[in-house]
Amino acid sequence: MEIHQAVEKILQISPSVRVVSLCDLKGKLVFSARSKKVQILVSKKQSLASLKAAAYDWKQRKKLLKSLGPCKYVVAEYDKVKRLVIPAGKNHIVYVTTTASFDHNKVIRKVRSFK
Repeated sequence: MEIHQAVEKILQISPSVRVVSLCDLKGKLVFSARSKKVQILVSKKQSLASLKAAAYDWKQRKKLLKSLGPCKYVVAEYDKVKRLVIPAGKNHIVYVTTTASFDHNKVIRKVRSFK
C-alpha cells in the first residue's frame, strides 16, 4: 500500500483523527496529512520537534525488546488531544493525533491491518 493511501485511510477513520504523519527513526518526516476541519494547535516547529522526540523515544523502547518484547504502541493523552505512536515496519513510525475523547483503539486496529 502506498504511504499516502495509508495516511488517507487513517484520516478517514473518524473526523476525530486530526493529523497523521509517517517518519523514520531519526525523526525525518516522510509524509504527513491533516484533516481540513481541525484547528492547528501547535506550530510547525513544535510539531516537528514532537515527531523527532517520538522517534527518539521509540528507538529507546527498542532497547527493551529482549526483556519486555516489542512495544505495540504508545499513547499520550493531553487535555485537547491524544498522540499515538505506532510502529510501521522496522524503521518507521506512524504518528497520529486525535481528539482527546476519541477511542484510540480504532486507529491502532486500522494501522495494524495494513500490510
